This record gives sequence, C-alpha cells and structure tokens, in this order.
Amino acid sequence: MDSKKILEIREQLEEDLTWRKDEIRLLRNQLSYINLDDDKKRYRKALLVMLYSHYEGFCYTALQIYIKSINDESLKRKQANFHLATCSLSKEFDAYDNIDHKPQHYKAIFKKQLPEESKLHRFARQLGLVEKINEFWEESLFIPDEVVNTEANLWPIVLKKLLYRLGLPHDYFKEHEGNITMLVNRRNGISHGRDKEGFEEKTYNEIQQTVFQILDSIVRLIIETLTQKSYLITS
Repeated sequence: MDSKKILEIREQLEEDLTWRKDEIRLLRNQLSYINLDDDKKRYRKALLVMLYSHYEGFCYTALQIYIKSINDESLKRKQANFHLATCSLSKEFDAYDNIDHKPQHYKAIFKKQLPEESKLHRFARQLGLVEKINEFWEESLFIPDEVVNTEANLWPIVLKKLLYRLGLPHDYFKEHEGNITMLVNRRNGISHGRDKEGFEEKTYNEIQQTVFQILDSIVRLIIETLTQKSYLITS
C-alpha cells in the first residue's frame, strides 16, 4: 500500500473521529448553562450514553475502514497474514461446521443411500477442505463486514476478540480495560434504571479522557499496521 493511499485512510479516520469528539464537546459545554449540581449529575448520564455510542461507533467504523483498505489491495490469500486469511474463509468454515452439509464427491459416491454416520460425514467435509486447500490460497482475499461484531456491548474482551481476529495486537488497550469496563457498566446501568443519580465531574472526566485516548490509539494502530505492512504474511 503506497503512502498516498495510507494518507487518504488517515484522513478518513480522522474526519470520522473529529466530528464525534466535536459533538461530545458541544454537548458537554452545555453543562455551563446548568446551575444545580444534581441537574449536572443527571445531565452527565446523557453525556455518558452518548460517549459510549461514539466509542462503539468509532471502533466499528475504524475497523471497517481497515478491512476495506485490505480488500482494496486485491491480495491473494497466500499474501495475507493467517488471521486475515482465516477471516476471508468464513463461508468455507461455516460449510464445514454444518453437520448437514454433504460435499458433492460424497453424494456422488453414496448417491441416494447416504449412510447416517456422523464420523463419515465429518471426514467427507474434512476431505473437501483438504482437496481445495491449494485453491483457497490462490483465491482473492476478501474479508466480510460481518467479521467486525461489537456484540452491542463493547467490553474489553470484545475489543480484544476483534483485534485478535483481524491480526492486530490483542492487548493494545490493556491499560484502559478498567475504564472501558466502567463505561459499559455505567451505560448499561443507565439503560436498566440502576444509575439514577448521575455522575460526579471527576468520574465522567476520567472516562471521557480514556475513551478519547482509545479512539486516538485506534487511528494510530491502523496507520502503523498499514505503513509497516503487518497485514501481509511474514516470510
């Protein structure tokens, strides 16, 4: 990937991140018009819900941009790292996991008298994978959008799973796991009616600072990965 393309991706990421940060800051500035401390605490509940929305939304968007940038390279699977190659084989693995799937060669041998033997069915699916293994490596790499699944609650473990699947450093945000957990817990507490009182300024500030750091780090991680070509297989 050339430097011009990477610059375009950086601009795309930063444009999406900028409007999200600006919106949070705009909403937070409204606190100056609220006089009562209890009202400010309740208002911070709305701020925290919006903050979580942008945290999850940007993570999802940024990783989708990363996937698209890899797909646009028109690589063969054999050129990509094993994580990305595996992601691009999701349909093939789904077919293998489907215990009702009978490969064509299996049907041709047994025709209408398919033996109801689970071990034999499994062997037939394994054989189908082995037969096509060389073909798989020569095919074009395409990572489906469905690989990025935030599971509606982007806990630290979910973020770690996403990074792992895409071949990115899975522990990249380890130091922020505590505050991410607090963010998701508090967002859920508001949704479920547990957190009714709202938040002190110090608590909210810590969470917002962490979220902004994470979002900045995601941009940095993606650009570093593309610049260093870590998405390619190492020899």
